[in-house]
Amino acid sequence: MTPADPVARYYDRNTLRFLVAGGGARALAIHRELWGDGVRTAEEAKRYVNRLVEEQVRDLGAAPEIVDLGCGVGGTLLHLAERIPGARLHGLTISARQAGLARRFVRLRGHGRRCRIHHGDFETLRLDVRADAAVGIEAFAHARSPAGFLDAAAAHLRVGGRLVLVDDFLARDDARLSPNERRRVELLRRGWRLSSAVTADACVRAARAAGLHLLEDRDLTPLVRPGRPRDRAVALLAPWLERLGLVDVPFFGNMIGGNALQEGLREGFLRYRMLVFERVGPAFAAS
Repeated sequence: MTPADPVARYYDRNTLRFLVAGGGARALAIHRELWGDGVRTAEEAKRYVNRLVEEQVRDLGAAPEIVDLGCGVGGTLLHLAERIPGARLHGLTISARQAGLARRFVRLRGHGRRCRIHHGDFETLRLDVRADAAVGIEAFAHARSPAGFLDAAAAHLRVGGRLVLVDDFLARDDARLSPNERRRVELLRRGWRLSSAVTADACVRAARAAGLHLLEDRDLTPLVRPGRPRDRAVALLAPWLERLGLVDVPFFGNMIGGNALQEGLREGFLRYRMLVFERVGPAFAAS
């Protein structure tokens, strides 16, 4: 991993803007807003995915060890630290900017003894843990390959441990998308640096090969509310930015890719899903 890594560069350049302009500063969240049961404010919507993760890991024991692969600035780790007092937590991010912010937030909230932040590539860095749970919120699609992420997750899990993935997935294979849908998926991949934006079925097959068994597949798309005022403004700008060839510039690529994502969610060729797996044993051949 070097500063030239495209995902590291993307987040080093954009993280502060995501926190401030994206409205995630108080929740320490740079992921999607989900308007689930009981959610009344945008801040609560930013935190909702943490509630879903908590539900999945709370029954794994009084003192579970949890690894967040692609932890951002530590929002999910801190949520779990505050609600599961015995948990031991590790966060891993490829972004030096995010790692620095996450360490600062962990110290400020008094969880330095239980939360450790690691700077590195989650596909290659191996922590000396066999965790009860691994988490990936909008991180899986950034991996260079689905197998790379899932092998890394499995390597950090004990047998019986659980992997919780929340991410954007294609509703159908590339070959079954229309030319216009494929064009917008490519804009999303390039703009957001998503090398592993694939179908949920492709993810499940790769997980099976890594020794991970699917427990739950939940479609969260109905909880997403595209069309915020900011989304409408970006929709006006994105086509012009695309014509200017700015999709590979982190600041503008985020807007171009974000607009493609909004269109995909509205039109149904992209879905936002939660996949939960259990590590059942060593990796084995996919059938």
